[in-house]
Amino acid sequence: MRVTPIEAKYRDTVNRLAFALLIFEGLFLLFGVVIGIVPFFTESLAERTANIIFEIVYGLIYASVFVAPVFFFRLFSRGKSVEPMFLERKLPRETLPYIFMGIAIITAAAYVNSFIVSAFDYSAFSEEMLWGQDVSANYQVVLMLFTTAVVPAFVEEFLFRGLILSNLLPYGRTTAIFASALLFGVMHQNVEQLFYATVAGLVLGYLYVKTRSIWVCVLLHFVNNFTSVLQTVLAERLGEMTANTVIGVMQGVIFAIGLCSAIYLLLREPDRRKEILKTGVFELDLPADPEYVANEIPLKRRVRLFFSIPMIAFLTACAIQMGALILAALFLF
Repeated sequence: MRVTPIEAKYRDTVNRLAFALLIFEGLFLLFGVVIGIVPFFTESLAERTANIIFEIVYGLIYASVFVAPVFFFRLFSRGKSVEPMFLERKLPRETLPYIFMGIAIITAAAYVNSFIVSAFDYSAFSEEMLWGQDVSANYQVVLMLFTTAVVPAFVEEFLFRGLILSNLLPYGRTTAIFASALLFGVMHQNVEQLFYATVAGLVLGYLYVKTRSIWVCVLLHFVNNFTSVLQTVLAERLGEMTANTVIGVMQGVIFAIGLCSAIYLLLREPDRRKEILKTGVFELDLPADPEYVANEIPLKRRVRLFFSIPMIAFLTACAIQMGALILAALFLF
């Protein structure tokens, strides 16, 4: 089938994104090596000082891994079009309901994710290798907030919504949202987070397109990760029964407020309720973004062209990394 000029432009955009992500993958692997070396340089220091240095270095290197692909994408795009990210500083009035609704959906996805993972003997490995951060001291909580909530909220949103989704958006909202969510999910490169992160990517992508503001996504991402840190602290500092009760109540309140927020947002558009329910975010193919309607490509062609050789190479590299973690779980635990 002959490739139209618009399809050629779309395929070129996908390939540039894929090459940037392949660089990200290489840096991500190098990040693991560098972080593994840092303790050797701090072992002679006091424990508190060593922890602070390690976490700061961790956060800064982690941030650079996500910033670098943006730089390389722009380098690959010299003389070609690059879509700007939505940097509207004035948040919409509905920002708070969006945040609560988003947290409720992501938390529900986390429960489903937990159920899926529990079917496999993977939890011992993940707790030991992926989530074993100590937060017994207050300074450790601050450091964890920095590396787990603040840094990821900014750099991950600027890469996956600000760069990837923005540059896919001219060719159709459905593939832009779903593709960026898929890439966000596999980027985490561990099975324990795959479903959860992909759903979070869908929510964040939808809000990015809906609100035209990267800052709503940064805020939601931060609140979500902050909630995770808070639960970790509660689980460590309270007794198991007390912690489970407090966390359960907290999540119940989040669900309730999230549901009320969703109803409120739906009622704000009374003339479009039926249309939203029928052809909203779950529609097979959302209409083209009004700003880019002339660039629309049929959905099947968009999906087919998205899975180019460079993009498949990136997805394969992430799959290998996830497979390696699964093998480590099987043979080490």
